[in-house]
Amino acid sequence: MMKITFLVVLLFVLKNDGRLTRYQRQRHRSFQSSGKFRISPTTGVRIALPTPEQLIWQSQELGVLIHFNMATYLSDDGCTDQIVPNISLFNPYLLNTNNWVQTMVDFGAKYAVLVAKHACGFLMAPSDIKFPLSPSGEIISYNYTVDYSPVQGIDILQDFIQSCEEQQIRTGFYYTVVTNTWLNVDSGFVQNRTLKPGQINITQETYDNIVLQQLRALWTKYGALDEIWFDGGYTQSLKEPIIALLKELQPQSIAFNGYGVSSNPARWIGTEMGIAPDPNWSTGITNDGGDPNSPIFCPAECDTTLQEHDRWFWGVNATLRSLEELIQVYHETVGRNCLLMLDLTPDRTGLIPPAYARRYKQLGDFIRSCYGTSVEPTKRLTLDHSNIYIQLFDSSPVTIDRSVIQEDQTNGQVIRAYTVDVQIINTTDTNQWFTVAQGTSIGNKKIDVWQGGPQLINAVRLTITKSVDQPVIKSFTVHLCD
Repeated sequence: MMKITFLVVLLFVLKNDGRLTRYQRQRHRSFQSSGKFRISPTTGVRIALPTPEQLIWQSQELGVLIHFNMATYLSDDGCTDQIVPNISLFNPYLLNTNNWVQTMVDFGAKYAVLVAKHACGFLMAPSDIKFPLSPSGEIISYNYTVDYSPVQGIDILQDFIQSCEEQQIRTGFYYTVVTNTWLNVDSGFVQNRTLKPGQINITQETYDNIVLQQLRALWTKYGALDEIWFDGGYTQSLKEPIIALLKELQPQSIAFNGYGVSSNPARWIGTEMGIAPDPNWSTGITNDGGDPNSPIFCPAECDTTLQEHDRWFWGVNATLRSLEELIQVYHETVGRNCLLMLDLTPDRTGLIPPAYARRYKQLGDFIRSCYGTSVEPTKRLTLDHSNIYIQLFDSSPVTIDRSVIQEDQTNGQVIRAYTVDVQIINTTDTNQWFTVAQGTSIGNKKIDVWQGGPQLINAVRLTITKSVDQPVIKSFTVHLCD
């Protein structure tokens, strides 16, 4: 997917960085500056503090990015070379957003972001915006919208919001600021070049006004949004107006790559392959694994595709990534302290194709079967002042092949290193501990699939070997999975 789009998910991207996102449930909360931190009383280091909205967002773990727009009806994965597809192409004659949401539920998604406008310039909602052409000054309507397509009269964005709300799935919009082929805009600027069929000419001032009017409509008409994407960034002339609009309308939304424009920033990890760096920290503002020493709490989101070859919109001959690969993606995103945002791709009928729906459910079924329940110990021990957490299986030994750790980050991410050890049954000394996993960042969740494979054990021990303040473990569980 070309990173030239904005997603309504208060997760802004810094100027021309390529991402944005928004989050909002309570529209009237105060807008606080990001970058709050505290000083550790034990080590004296700065510890970045999250907002409540960031912690709620990070705990969702699974979401979808819905690519359904004019590009669904093209052979290419978006509008390129000044192509303006005829509006009659957009004809999802079986459109049903409840069908989309059923697939989200089967997958286990907790939030969903829908492309409201992509690079073509086609808007997925009715619009009453009018603007002057250049140089004639003729006033026309923004008529490259769903309301001028064969499915006119349907507000797809409203249907999407309603379907998600019925299943308690949080919502957001993706909106491209920097590209609009219908209006001859590239990199955020109206281009001085020969227009191709279907394109119209406007001034830069007119374009900026259109963007702000459309964002105001998106951020007011559809209620509180949980995430806002501005994929591709924005021009300098739009930065301050967008910040002000965000503060006014969706102040607690999560903003993708939004440090400096939102109190609830999140960041991209620099790849769309579904592989987060290890370690991956909840702090730092760079498009990588973050920085444990940063005073900025800015958790990561990992967006990737279900289709192979980095294709985001539904493709006629597109093939799907295997279940095995997607399971690996889950472990290398959610299991590395990163939200997994998996692309959801309705086809040209407006429905999720059966093969796609099956693959989403297969992944969801694996996650639920593997991690929905854990192997419960007969006794849990926490050794005072030692940062050691032990689970005993006294009644009978158990076979385990992985562990899951979650850190309570209410007062910041403080753990810097840990080990997981087990007492193995079939050894000469059952009191001896053997290391099966070790790492650095935990954050919202760290999954360790033990390299040694399944182990028959009678005890497992988590040791926090390094931290910058007293750590708090939210959860430590062990599992055996297929």
